[in-house]
Amino acid sequence: MRAKLFKNKLGVMKKAEVVLKLLQGHTAIEEIYPRLNAFQMQDLRDYLEQQVVHFSALKDETPLTLAEIKSKLEPIPNYYYKQDCREPMEACFNETCIASYPGCFSNKMKTQFKIILELLREYTQSPAKT
Repeated sequence: MRAKLFKNKLGVMKKAEVVLKLLQGHTAIEEIYPRLNAFQMQDLRDYLEQQVVHFSALKDETPLTLAEIKSKLEPIPNYYYKQDCREPMEACFNETCIASYPGCFSNKMKTQFKIILELLREYTQSPAKT
């Protein structure tokens, strides 16, 4: 059980390595997807969101919140209806569909990565407040 949990998570060093490669332009986000399962994509997405909050706190008087980041993502009902999903919409909101429909979940993560990565680039490519 414990080994399975670790396969579904990325280590801190691996997440940091991926973020650095993405921000430095050494790797395109599309190259990362095939290497990750749906659970690892979720883990990386959560880490990227944390990094946006952290770097916005360094730059802005009022740092971004997780709710503000999520408000920039495609609304879940829009994504859900485009997929013609048979699961209840609630499963899309709370991401419980990850085990039953990992392909659909991974597609959702791909669209979210692009937006979150753009936010992260905004905060890492400009000077921090002093």
